[in-house]
Amino acid sequence: MNNIDLGIDFGITNSDIVINSNNDLSFKSIKSEKNIHLSLNNILKNFQKDSKIKSISVTGGKHLDLPDNFDGLDILKKNEIDCIGLGAQKLTQLDTSFLVLSCGSGTACVGYNNETSTHLGGSGLGGGTIKGLCKLATQIDDPEEINELSKRGSQIGDYLLKDVISGPIGNLPSDSIAVHLGNLDMMDKLEKEDICKSIIYLVATNVARLAASTALAAKLKKIVVVGRSPNYFLYKELLTRWIEYSGLEVIFPENREFATALGTLEN
Repeated sequence: MNNIDLGIDFGITNSDIVINSNNDLSFKSIKSEKNIHLSLNNILKNFQKDSKIKSISVTGGKHLDLPDNFDGLDILKKNEIDCIGLGAQKLTQLDTSFLVLSCGSGTACVGYNNETSTHLGGSGLGGGTIKGLCKLATQIDDPEEINELSKRGSQIGDYLLKDVISGPIGNLPSDSIAVHLGNLDMMDKLEKEDICKSIIYLVATNVARLAASTALAAKLKKIVVVGRSPNYFLYKELLTRWIEYSGLEVIFPENREFATALGTLEN
């Protein structure tokens, strides 16, 4: 039977888990329950079948509501901002300062400098917004289906700069969005593909600009993107476009969905 250490990040939609077995890391994600005690119990049952759990480190969600001891195991509670920064550093092995853009159901910006993580702001816009608005507008909330639909969509529901002005605004590209979902004349003509695309554009464009402006204000030249929202093809494309447009480097590390969970083990 393996001895393992568990690092758990309780999210609104998913609970992400990093398993350390003799310094060999593996990753797992399960659907979160509204009751965090039930989420933890489900996770422990899953691993206690085949392994002996040595330690449990937790963050995210309402992890502070958990007891200090659960089913005979100590629960080590970690600060989420610290875990975001440290997890991103472990995934990238960067030895310079950077901004972490944590893209979950909502969005957080965390500065990482000299092994110190600082919360620099965030937004209620995120992957949860995409699922919620797509559910309202198309009755679809499955991320994989939204992703595939968005790839085939048009932007006839959005006003682009070239649609509403006759000349440039600064050095913005002419296909920049002037008004998200602002073309009211086209609302009755939108297909599900168009709606999904426009919603992803709405969220991702604004998150990218938030990240870029936060990084520039903090004098950070690199942005490390973690979380699950960039699994949307267009989301990742738009983050890359607008962050690089601001003269910054953007990095999407492997296993980025598990950065915060990894940070609990390293913290």
